[in-house]
Amino acid sequence: MTAPTVLERKTMGTAALTVFACAASALMVVLLGSIPATYASTGVIALPLLFVLVGAVIALLSVGYTAMARRVRHPAVYYAAIAHGLGRPVGMAGGLVALLAYNGILISEYGLFGFTANNLFKAGPWWLWALGAAAIVAAFGMRGIAASTIFLTIVFGVGVLIVVLFDSAALTDPAGGQLTTAGLSASGLTGAVGGGVAYVIASLMGFELPGAFTEERQTEQAPTRAIFIALAVLVGTYAITAYALLAEVGPDQAAAADPHTLLNAHYGPEMGPWADFALLLAICTSMLAFHSTSNRYVLAISRERVFPQWLTHTGKDGRGSSPVAASWMQTAISVVVILGFAISGADPVQTLFAWFSALGALGLLALLILTSLAAFLTLPSSGPDRVGPLARVVAPLLGLAGGLFVLGEMIYNLDALLGSKGATHWVIPIVVLVVAVIGLIWGLYLRGAHPQIYREIGRGVPVAASVVDVRLSHLPL
Repeated sequence: MTAPTVLERKTMGTAALTVFACAASALMVVLLGSIPATYASTGVIALPLLFVLVGAVIALLSVGYTAMARRVRHPAVYYAAIAHGLGRPVGMAGGLVALLAYNGILISEYGLFGFTANNLFKAGPWWLWALGAAAIVAAFGMRGIAASTIFLTIVFGVGVLIVVLFDSAALTDPAGGQLTTAGLSASGLTGAVGGGVAYVIASLMGFELPGAFTEERQTEQAPTRAIFIALAVLVGTYAITAYALLAEVGPDQAAAADPHTLLNAHYGPEMGPWADFALLLAICTSMLAFHSTSNRYVLAISRERVFPQWLTHTGKDGRGSSPVAASWMQTAISVVVILGFAISGADPVQTLFAWFSALGALGLLALLILTSLAAFLTLPSSGPDRVGPLARVVAPLLGLAGGLFVLGEMIYNLDALLGSKGATHWVIPIVVLVVAVIGLIWGLYLRGAHPQIYREIGRGVPVAASVVDVRLSHLPL
């Protein structure tokens, strides 16, 4: 008897999953990059309020996402949930878009890491630092998830400490000696609000990652709790930090605010290098989180024979641990892209980071909307698995309305994220659409040519009783 290709059981509790999701968002990246860039490029003063409003829409969409995740119990949540709710070909399209999005965000951060390391250490080209980061991520990605979680927790704690120091200093020493209300008023939602929405969406993506750890969760409720706790933590932290920056310099100077300068002013010039070093670590944790999630998608889809079977290989003689083959493949893709951008001479931040992160954020938002629609169409209203009207109807419909509006704003204002003018930003939604069409065609092909594989799309979940607990893996089967 051979064990199915599975992952380590009961290794991820609510706390670990929450840290994983928060680390994916990279607090230091948002503090030192996204928030000041949003003020500078959009002119939106009420950014704290915008974080809360967009966060509320994402929370509504998350109700359907988590309900479907509990129902399908599949590591590739978007793929399986959409397949169950909207049909297997659409699910196949969703799976490819999810892989595109997660890999897009991951690869974009290699560019940001290389640029930051080059500036901090004043040595070596950016792409050499990026390749080093890829090697570190691959090393962690091919080990058990427990080791990665310990690293993420430590680095996340350092990032939280620096953010708290910044917020405390800014809020206790506001411009003019008095806290402003500008960031909390709807009248401050002026300027390029759509661009602000695009930045906020990009900052929050990653909160949903706990859904991919369905086989490694300690309890049934752990991923759902982690998703909503992480979303609340991220929205609250970013709203407070955006307000702190606004209060520190005043609404008129927000566009020119530099968190590095403010940290140095309060804590001394040595704080600048420490903040940059913490930024590098935060980028690493975010890359590791997206790398791990992408690998689980590849493993789960490959088990259904939609992808080549060699991608199902894991450590510990195939009994558990981590998706080793998927990790190797993802690392190879990243290396090829990094070298391609290096050879072309493209800017690692303005091209690699900006374009690929926007691609990932747009793809994930579209998938959240589709999953919410699947929840509305699929969740049962009666029987032992019935779902209440709030999760089945109210939240999905409100989320769909708000999500479609936010998606439209994001697409129309992608140039704010990309720093480009003209029609070039339409390339990103076109790429997402093309990948979705490829997935749809592949699903339709499988329906005719390989009906047995087609029937398994989104359904290839190991029976719980047959899953080996790696803590007992030394025993004969």
